[in-house]
Amino acid sequence: MKLKNIVMNLLFIIISSAFNLAIFFVAYNKLTFPFLHEDQRMDNAPLIFSYVVSGFIVVSICMLLVAHLLNKLKA
Repeated sequence: MKLKNIVMNLLFIIISSAFNLAIFFVAYNKLTFPFLHEDQRMDNAPLIFSYVVSGFIVVSICMLLVAHLLNKLKA
């Protein structure tokens, strides 16, 4: 039983990390264009940061709700 909980928690962490990494890559690719200079990309950095952080918050809230529902179903 304890090993099952460890595996489920590890799987939960991996899925959450994959979603967060996908959010970062999508935001970075949408907001940085290949023809921008480095200083233009640095000017775009706060916009990228705001998209990424808000995406991380949404994913963490969703994962928290999923964890809560899974714990409710277990009990």
